[in-house]
Amino acid sequence: MNLQKVPDDKWKLQKISTTFPRNAVRVVNEPNMYVALWPRKDAPIMGSAWNDCGVVQCAFAADKKVLKGPQIEGGSIQLLIYEGNHVTNQFYYDWLPLLKWEFIEGNGRRELVQSGEAVPIFWKEKKALGNYDLDKKTATFAIADKFEEITEKNELKNMLVLVRTINGGPPGCTCEQCSSDEHASKNPLMVNDWGDFCCGSLWPADKPIMRALNRPMNTPRGPQDHFVALWYRHGKPLMGRAWNDNGKINASFVEYVAGFRLCSPAFATESERNAASSNHEFTGDVIGSLQMLVKLPATTAGFEYCWLPYEQASRYIDKDFAPVHMSHVAPCVIQAEDFELLGSVNLKQERAEVAFDGHVHVLDGPKIRQLQVLCRKDRDDTMVI
Repeated sequence: MNLQKVPDDKWKLQKISTTFPRNAVRVVNEPNMYVALWPRKDAPIMGSAWNDCGVVQCAFAADKKVLKGPQIEGGSIQLLIYEGNHVTNQFYYDWLPLLKWEFIEGNGRRELVQSGEAVPIFWKEKKALGNYDLDKKTATFAIADKFEEITEKNELKNMLVLVRTINGGPPGCTCEQCSSDEHASKNPLMVNDWGDFCCGSLWPADKPIMRALNRPMNTPRGPQDHFVALWYRHGKPLMGRAWNDNGKINASFVEYVAGFRLCSPAFATESERNAASSNHEFTGDVIGSLQMLVKLPATTAGFEYCWLPYEQASRYIDKDFAPVHMSHVAPCVIQAEDFELLGSVNLKQERAEVAFDGHVHVLDGPKIRQLQVLCRKDRDDTMVI
């Protein structure tokens, strides 16, 4: 019998608009939605944090209104951090329907994540992370700039609350203990594993990152490995490339605004200046925090990754494969003159983008048909995605 005390939850104090930390706990299937706590004086409240332009932003629903960034008293929040795995921590985080939690409450295998009466709760249909008050049995959410409060039990019962599961390991766990279990593949992860990293930090040695075409790219500087990366700029997901720059992480992203030209810079609005600044490469320290795609074993993930020509990858309806994408944007190896670089392709607009040394290259129409796009393919020996 294991009598060792299970460690407490780890909450990291984080200043708003500073570089996003590693190992923050996300909502299931939401790569840019993290569990946040505002420990205000009268009562703590749970909310949502996200990575925007490499820094922490957040929103809370309190006092019948939505509070964001500068409106947060003290300018700091707390983020839930999970380092290690279920073996080193003796628990893992999981999301359960509220009704299921109430049914199993007290069985000793799961503990609710809470601060006072505040519990993180996720409204799947609205893709909103908010606060559940255990005492009042109500949930509050910040949805865009709108405050929403839910009190009806029938609406609350299927919303997900965050729990600590004491026994066993999570689906898709790659630890030595789970990998040796002959039944491990029966609970595949079934989602892409985007890890949080910081530009300029040491290149990760503990996680294998997805490499473009599984070989070095032919770049203007010679052979170089490019790795799949994701960055959010003002809420918009951008796919790009990361690389090992003398042992440290560096990356490149492009946000291209077609046909935009700033006519009167002196009288331009902030949104116009933002759009004008979008037509160039973002690289180096300006990126701050980013995400890189972790390459999981196929038996763990429940699928395998492959690179397919755009003309095939874009026709994925009713197929056993689909592009790895966020808002129709997918990783894509782009031919730029006589070189190849990992960039992105917009599946909806049929446009590919990449940058090198500040020069943005854009391809569209027939020119993108043979470009290689990252896809994930169902495995015959696992469940269908």
